Amino acid sequence: MPVRVSAVYVSRTVFPRSCAQSPLRIATTDSEKYIQSLAKKLDEDITKLLDTNDNLSVTKAAVFCAMDYLDEYRKSTGSAENMRSQIQDYIADAARAKLAEDKALAENAVLRREAAALREQLAKERQRETRREERAARAAAETEREQPAPEAPAADSAQADETN
Repeated sequence: MPVRVSAVYVSRTVFPRSCAQSPLRIATTDSEKYIQSLAKKLDEDITKLLDTNDNLSVTKAAVFCAMDYLDEYRKSTGSAENMRSQIQDYIADAARAKLAEDKALAENAVLRREAAALREQLAKERQRETRREERAARAAAETEREQPAPEAPAADSAQADETN
């Protein structure tokens, strides 16, 4: 015996319908298409139970369907809670990673500034060293110019030997 569950969408309004020859009053804000799909699913499930068990009443079939739906609901709620928990963990991990990244970027900036300062200091030291070397070279050249050229004693002694 097929059971007919039918529903009609009326926004925020209670409307009468019947399910398995039992009058129902349905109030909803859902779309008519959605309510019709629920009614069709319920009708199919109740009919399937009644077809497989002749001793089952419509009320008992509806209770079994309700138990099955409640079981599915609780399992999906548990799965949803588990997913929410995982998402929160992922968000926390992402926040920690972002903090670590920000810290690393800040440390990187500090190290870059320190490296730039050290390069600048090295360049200044090289300039100082170059100036010292230039001064030393000038001083050596000046010292050479100030000293009289050494007499060539070796050449004079060679001439003296020739005359003797």
